[in-house]
Amino acid sequence: MTNTNILSINFYNENITEDAKNEFMQAVEHEQAMMNIQLIDSSIVVLNRRISSATSENSTATEEEIAALHTQLEKLQKTRSGFETDSESTLEIYNKVIESMSSRNKDGFGNKKDVVRTVLRVLASWNNSKLVKYAIIPAFESPALYEALEAIHINSKAGNSGNITMSKEVKEAYKKAEKELESIIKVTFSLSFPTEYTDVTRVKLTAEDKKLLNSCYVKGFSNKFDTDDETGKVTFKKRQINTLVKAKKDRKTGKIIYDYSGLASTISNIVIKHYFA
Repeated sequence: MTNTNILSINFYNENITEDAKNEFMQAVEHEQAMMNIQLIDSSIVVLNRRISSATSENSTATEEEIAALHTQLEKLQKTRSGFETDSESTLEIYNKVIESMSSRNKDGFGNKKDVVRTVLRVLASWNNSKLVKYAIIPAFESPALYEALEAIHINSKAGNSGNITMSKEVKEAYKKAEKELESIIKVTFSLSFPTEYTDVTRVKLTAEDKKLLNSCYVKGFSNKFDTDDETGKVTFKKRQINTLVKAKKDRKTGKIIYDYSGLASTISNIVIKHYFA
């Protein structure tokens, strides 16, 4: 496989050879191919549902519309096959890079394999924002960050100018969010030990990064209404705020489940800058 791009990251091993740099890039391209396969598989699932609906007894879809759906499916399957070829051609070098970067030193310490993969995947998403949601291998599930961000952006009071009122609770929430973010960044995106390909890289969010993350936390909102079936009277029910983290209760266990995928994607987008600048 011919490499067309060499990422100018700031944590290459200072003695890295061109051959080793090419191997590193092949490892990045392997993860890129695997994420593209994940993305296509998700699209295929959705498209198969549309085809199933279009070919059902109650469907009003025309033969031309059904044929168009099958054409889309064939294109997706062909594209997937191409990425499978890419992943197979880079697999041997990829395994070599992963093994090297996650091997233990003489004292028994080394980078975690999941972290190495996350770094490679974040780099692999540099030119395709659709892949970012698949980048982070080790997921974080602690409710602490969610609770802190909710306290800041959802449960806080607004000043007359629309600013967040800096109450004691909000100030504490900012500190809690900062602590949780620093912990996540440290264990998820930082390579603590040098390898033949890379030097140590310890990612640390700047004040501007944290400001950006907070600004992105609220994605928008929608208004909900109730309609009385007998009178037809419509009343305002609530305003639903859409955020980067979703929390819902599992009906069977009663346990709260946190979906951090939106927040993880945003953090990944913020972190990638620090691998270059």
